[in-house]
Amino acid sequence: MGDYLTIKPGQPLISTGEEHPRAVLMHPAQQQMASTIAQLITWLRTCETLEHCYEFQHHLFGYLYEAQERHQQCSRVVKRLKRGQSLPADIPPPPSGDPAELATWQLELYVYERLIRQLRMVGDGFAWTCFGYDRRIILALSRNDSPGISYGKDGLPYELGAIQELWKTKQHFALHHDLTNCLRIADLTEFTADGKRLFHEIKAKPHTEKKQLERAQAVVDAINSGGVLPGSTGDSRLVELKEPYVTNLKSLNDLLQLAKRNGSHGMKLPQGRAIVTSSLPAMIGRFRNDMEGGARFLDVTRQQAYKRAGIDKVMHHIKGYSGDTASRSPIMAPWSIYPFSPTDCAGLICDFLFFDTTVSGDALVESLGRAGLRGEVLLARAHGKLEGDMPVVRAYWRDRAITWHAHGLGQLLYELAEPDALARGVRELIQMDDPPGEPVVIHGDEAASWYTSKRKIPGRKRPAEHERETDHRSEPHEV
Repeated sequence: MGDYLTIKPGQPLISTGEEHPRAVLMHPAQQQMASTIAQLITWLRTCETLEHCYEFQHHLFGYLYEAQERHQQCSRVVKRLKRGQSLPADIPPPPSGDPAELATWQLELYVYERLIRQLRMVGDGFAWTCFGYDRRIILALSRNDSPGISYGKDGLPYELGAIQELWKTKQHFALHHDLTNCLRIADLTEFTADGKRLFHEIKAKPHTEKKQLERAQAVVDAINSGGVLPGSTGDSRLVELKEPYVTNLKSLNDLLQLAKRNGSHGMKLPQGRAIVTSSLPAMIGRFRNDMEGGARFLDVTRQQAYKRAGIDKVMHHIKGYSGDTASRSPIMAPWSIYPFSPTDCAGLICDFLFFDTTVSGDALVESLGRAGLRGEVLLARAHGKLEGDMPVVRAYWRDRAITWHAHGLGQLLYELAEPDALARGVRELIQMDDPPGEPVVIHGDEAASWYTSKRKIPGRKRPAEHERETDHRSEPHEV
């Protein structure tokens, strides 16, 4: 177990070496979580009323609270062992390994950090569902720091009390933002019987911090009247395009089924893309302990997909890997709402299923060309990781230019949005009379990509005119 000394909570699984991923994914808690999340997603898809939402949230909170409690226990033990102190008698030991070894508890801590993120991805799916898959609301409410661990937080009892009080006195469901990774502004969203949605800041004391109120108000203004998004240092505003959102998610679903039979399978996608899906259980069944053989098989599968897509000899491969991405990004559409079976969604969340997408930089330029724009690849001739504000491709029209940055490639690489549709959206944006300096773009009819049934939760609606109310513990803001 000595090798586990280097594993840290939150560290990407792929960077932990050869043995760690197996130990993490075979951990009994991780195995059980995959089943639990599949059940939660199945339940989420049957929610038809606000009462269903209230009950679902109660159970999701229980699972998350339990995982956070164990995370804090493990953190406490790790700190004690690092100081040379003894094990606390009141903390249950891990299911395997020597409880006296620091490495055993570091692995346990690493696993539970993952489980918290995975449950929050279910919470993100819950939020997207409650808001009718309206990406504008998610984008606006995500613009803050991560909420962190809610277990032991001073304000948690007051938030839970407000949720119960709203239900008991008004039969209004209040979505708890701490259950999510994507809702980072305000504490609750109240869904009223007449379709209103009110953001609440809940505090133990009567006075709410002014900065938090201003952020909540900025969300309302951004959605209702085109105001600047919270946290913006420039002219960052939401822009709704008429260009429809087009994805290849059905192809991804078909490929996942093949991977579950063969271990891994690849294919080309239109417009210069290749995709490879893999199933961990199927790969283990096929290769057992032959890790090198499995790695070779994956590499051959990927190269064959590149060749079929005609991108095997291009200069720039823009890649996205689905593994261990649960709740890494607040603006990423969560796997829990993908139009796949609950079991497959859980597999993606827990990394028992994974895929990688590769896009040719030249193909993106060609998509821009088909949209009537001139394109340019901005990447250097070198290997590297795409992250943050790194410029990737720039589009030109007359004297105007728009740049795709690395942080804006999620829809292309994970949601499998078609490059031609995205390029047409860029054309619509660049030809606007007065586009904002920092546009945050939403394509038309995006919600249709995520609906897994015809059910609609009462209270969902398009944004209405802002109203404001107050009470002794919260400042609601309607959107």
